[in-house]
Amino acid sequence: MLLSYCAYSGVGFVDFCSVGKTVASKVDNLYLLKKIIDNLDAFRRGTILSEEEEEFDVIIVGGGPAGLNAAIMCDTRHLKVLLLEKDKLGGLLASLYPTKTIPNYPGFPEVTAIELVRNWLSNLRFSSVTVKKEAALSMTDDLALTTNRKTYRTNVVVIATGAKPRRLGLPNEERFSRDDKGVYYFPSHKEAFLGKRVVVVGGGDTAIDATLELLNLASEITLVHRQAGFRAFDMNVDTVKRSGLVDFVMKGEVKAIEGKDRVEGVVIQQQQKVFRKDCDAVIISIGLVPEDSFFKDLEIKRDERGFIVTDQAQRTSVEGVFAIGDIVQGGLRLITVAAAHGAIASHHIYSYVKRPYWTREKWPQI
Repeated sequence: MLLSYCAYSGVGFVDFCSVGKTVASKVDNLYLLKKIIDNLDAFRRGTILSEEEEEFDVIIVGGGPAGLNAAIMCDTRHLKVLLLEKDKLGGLLASLYPTKTIPNYPGFPEVTAIELVRNWLSNLRFSSVTVKKEAALSMTDDLALTTNRKTYRTNVVVIATGAKPRRLGLPNEERFSRDDKGVYYFPSHKEAFLGKRVVVVGGGDTAIDATLELLNLASEITLVHRQAGFRAFDMNVDTVKRSGLVDFVMKGEVKAIEGKDRVEGVVIQQQQKVFRKDCDAVIISIGLVPEDSFFKDLEIKRDERGFIVTDQAQRTSVEGVFAIGDIVQGGLRLITVAAAHGAIASHHIYSYVKRPYWTREKWPQI
């Protein structure tokens, strides 16, 4: 187990070489033996692996809730699993929402996002899953997957790359979103908003959740939404309204972000009225777009917004490729749903890879 897992501490990877010279020599011997066995298997199939290649039953791209659960579940079925994550294990939970309280994850009332991620990582530590901090760059039709470090071969690729915050696309947005200059997509670090005047843009769950996080921090909160009502959970919307701490600008849109070296205000259009609102920070929570840089050139069926179309088994239009989590078309974008996708996919991946006698499934036309 230890040899196949790159140890993980907090939200960063630990150098495996620190284990010591004795273990390292054993690793070298086992590695050589493993390479011989892998190449014998590959020889039988007519494909010899190069020094730059490794082979797995399953490669999962993305280490968010969906990818983590899929990796753990595939491991319980004794599949050889590689989990690739280019940033932080936990996905948006770790990178964008670490301090957010998750109120609706069964069995863990009031758990924070980062605590939930650490629970998954505890499971992962005792598995045989290989975890690597690498960015998937491309994939061929025969499922050879290339990262920023090497090429891997596999029977199945699971796309679990998730989604990323949608941007307003305004001048200054990109510039002020770096180095704490006032544009954010969630209040990830609460101390940055203490005593600040904050404008939140959006009307869904993410916008309302961001507003809830700010209630006891910001000196002034303005919520701007282009519709007359909210799409978020009613309970959370009611909490925001009852607080008496939020100014609502309904049927309004942010048209400009102003400031010299950082955010100093926004321009809002509310029907026929245009006005400036002074503020120290803007939180843009207007939905998600697919994180598709790795598979952008793959001929895989997607919906009009770019999310991947799957069947009920999480299979895509490309044989051998599954998709799970927020990258998938439709459905609720909840942690519980993402985790369920991982479990569903693992069941069908096992049938596809191992071909047990009871399976009669053929890859569907999607």
